[in-house]
Amino acid sequence: MTKSIAIIALTLILANLSYGQSDHEKYIQALVNGDIQLAEKIEKRNITTESIAPKTFSSRNKPEQTFHIKIQSLKDTIVSLFNFKNQFQNKYLNRVFYYYSENDREKHHKHDIFFNAETVKDSLFGSEYFRKPETTNDIYLHTFGESWPSKLYFSKGKPLRFTTAFIIKLTETDSNTTKISISAENPTVFNGIIGFGVHAPIARETKVDPSTIEEYTLLLFIADKLGEKSLQPLLLPKDN
Repeated sequence: MTKSIAIIALTLILANLSYGQSDHEKYIQALVNGDIQLAEKIEKRNITTESIAPKTFSSRNKPEQTFHIKIQSLKDTIVSLFNFKNQFQNKYLNRVFYYYSENDREKHHKHDIFFNAETVKDSLFGSEYFRKPETTNDIYLHTFGESWPSKLYFSKGKPLRFTTAFIIKLTETDSNTTKISISAENPTVFNGIIGFGVHAPIARETKVDPSTIEEYTLLLFIADKLGEKSLQPLLLPKDN
């Protein structure tokens, strides 16, 4: 039954396609028609691997800072900072965490990316991370899988899409002081296509080294909200 509904839905979509189909649309139509060989041929000619060319970035950011706040209070405060109101068009986050729609060639509409903060008590995306030892005081930040244009990793002069979750690690240095450090959990760039899915081409994902750009941007956001003004400006790569 479910399979039949899916086929009907695909047929209706294909019935409304106009001249000038994309290869993905032709791929779907070939599947609906039962022409597996044609579908495989279309898919194969679209499989690509884009080269990864990082910009020169010798002086990296150091995403850590000590705050004169008790660890539990700091943890609760940081979690509360990551709401819509604080993040929307924030001067720090908006510089790095954004994207433009695929059809927005002139880049008229900039979309903010928003973070969700999880703790060991309310984890979903971070549940696997919190199974590790000594993570009770940490905060897990994720974007529900959203990606943004990298400021470090490029291909053919254009930024690759970059994505990762982040770990905010809180360490008590004394009863009234807490050090936080921010790290990228699994930084990845999308550099090509590995095949086709039902809804869209499937991106090629390649693991890369952390940039420190995103991590330090998050630290600047937190420090600003806490009234800490001693941090240095964000360092960015130089053009090659």
